[in-house]
Amino acid sequence: MNTIERRFSLNILSWRPIRALLEARGFPIALQFVSLLAVSFLLWNGWRIGMDKTSEELMTLRKTNLTTLAVWGLWWPAMIVGALVLGRAWCTVCPMELLNRVGHWLGGMLGVPRRSLGTWLRAGWFVVASYIVLQVLVAGANVHRVPNLTSLLLLTLGVLAFVTGLVFKHPRSFCKSFCPAKALLSVYGRFTPLQLDVRDPEICEGCAGRECIDPARRDRFDARSCPSFIAPFKRTPSDDCVLCLQCAKACPHENVGFGLVRPSAASRRPTVLKPHETGFVLVAAGFVAHEVIGEVKLLDAWFHRIPEWLNCFAPGITFGWFEAAWFLLLFPALLWTLTAGGAILMGYRGTLGRLFAAAATGAAPIIALAHVAKAGAKVSAWAGYLPGSIADPQGLDTLATYLGGASSPVPIIGLPLLGWVMLLLLVAIAWRNRGFLRDMAEEAMPAARAGAWAAGLLFIASLLAWPLA
Repeated sequence: MNTIERRFSLNILSWRPIRALLEARGFPIALQFVSLLAVSFLLWNGWRIGMDKTSEELMTLRKTNLTTLAVWGLWWPAMIVGALVLGRAWCTVCPMELLNRVGHWLGGMLGVPRRSLGTWLRAGWFVVASYIVLQVLVAGANVHRVPNLTSLLLLTLGVLAFVTGLVFKHPRSFCKSFCPAKALLSVYGRFTPLQLDVRDPEICEGCAGRECIDPARRDRFDARSCPSFIAPFKRTPSDDCVLCLQCAKACPHENVGFGLVRPSAASRRPTVLKPHETGFVLVAAGFVAHEVIGEVKLLDAWFHRIPEWLNCFAPGITFGWFEAAWFLLLFPALLWTLTAGGAILMGYRGTLGRLFAAAATGAAPIIALAHVAKAGAKVSAWAGYLPGSIADPQGLDTLATYLGGASSPVPIIGLPLLGWVMLLLLVAIAWRNRGFLRDMAEEAMPAARAGAWAAGLLFIASLLAWPLA
């Protein structure tokens, strides 16, 4: 075996044409600029559209309008799938990172007084809060169905990315502490074998320049030292690497690689989730359950009996707010209380905080794949509307056609077939997860196994209903 590739079973950057492309001076800023143009068009296209439509009309308009179709029906599912396969690859092309960088550069040029990210922001709790707020807005305000509200969301994120770059001295402040997708990308991305890492640790140990972390190179346009203050030779899971490949460009030894990393590499070390990642998984379990169960009408009716009962006490309040409280708070509380009880019965004797962290770590890959199943179902159901939304981006004429009796596009893949495929993958992931759990600390293992069992039973049962519905 070539010792210089000792951490990789397949290093994509060892292929010269691909390395030349990924290390080009315009990478990744050119991709981010293109995505910024696309987001700007979607923002304009959805502006002031859908505010006068009924809830029934919005159920179709969300698929005929290119803004809502692209954001919620294609991009969001693609980001979920991409995170589980490629880690935080979306961050490489994200326009918000570009806006944050422009704000950071402009703030330095203008001498704007910079603030430090506080402990709470650095810990990642705001990104969990922003994810919860986003899901509450989806359920309560139908932000995912009204093109105008989706445009407002895109505008808010863009302004926030620029302003945080302007006022905070930490590079990539938006990506680190404000992005509502950051926790999802961080948690799901740690389970893929495709990682950035160094090829040979001994080369890094003997490197005198350490260009990849040199502070003097941090403000360069290209071939910078890591803007996220990460040492590539000391990678850890969930360390906020956004795959910008600046460290690979800066390394004079071509010792930074990206590809299939061996399980022994530090970037794939089995570690318990960070506190804010634990919080995300605890909440995401309820949201993903709501999404997966919602594909089957009978299960969906059962699942929503409690929020419907709660809505009876305040009929003047929109049902969506009670629905959000159910799947983001009450259902996760019930699920994780039962999980905690199971962990204790299985021999766990540590603190409650460590219990939930270990349980969330055991459940995370199963929840991630269940989320991918829902993403696949959405893309299958929505993709048929894409040609019409390209021809009529605002979607109003196409909406009138469907309301007039025209047949709607059928899903690309039927739910029963997709259910069987995802069920088999989920069982395979659950089985493979056993090896990951065996490498965890012994005191955390009962709680991790309880979390894996709870998530496995919940989502295997839910996906089994797809082909049987």
